[in-house]
Amino acid sequence: MDPNLITQTLRDEIETGVLVPGSVLKQEELAERFGVSRQPIRHALEGLRASGLLEKRADRSLAVTHLRAEDVRALCQIRISLETTALRLSAPHLTASALRKARRLNEDLYEEEDPEILATLDRDFHQTLYGACGNDRLLTMIADLRGEAKRAYSLQPKGSRPRSAFYDEHQKILDALNDNDITSATEILATHIGVTAGTLIPIPIDQA
Repeated sequence: MDPNLITQTLRDEIETGVLVPGSVLKQEELAERFGVSRQPIRHALEGLRASGLLEKRADRSLAVTHLRAEDVRALCQIRISLETTALRLSAPHLTASALRKARRLNEDLYEEEDPEILATLDRDFHQTLYGACGNDRLLTMIADLRGEAKRAYSLQPKGSRPRSAFYDEHQKILDALNDNDITSATEILATHIGVTAGTLIPIPIDQA
């Protein structure tokens, strides 16, 4: 099996919460699981460690990293800056069709049970709102940063309070855009990103 495919599979499992923080990844078990020798497994694990998803423990084993409050806060601040800029640039050019599409995505998002599909729906929702910003580089940066926050989706199961808040914040953004109130839309978006990021740490983000 291609080591890159092994890396991506493990990355997806970490980001969606299948492999929770603290989970130890053992080369021999992974080699058996993927039907390969230890060499491609070692390569995949080192790549995940280099990207910050794994950390070496005192016994030299590798485990899924625990997200530090300061890292989540930094990611949140950058995302707010980039995504509110993208929405501000895109909003004047959004069509009624784009807003209807975003509402349909949000309805599907509310009912979804699979964290991976939830992440895709949320990505598509935000891409629909930012897509008319006219800055492809900005959109690429946003996509990369949103990938780092994918662990939040496993913490928002269907029927939970976080999922309801997630849905309601999206609705408020859409309502503001429908009223051509771009200022309110960007303010709600900033709050939304902060709340979502806050689910990744055990204390409120403004007290981290």
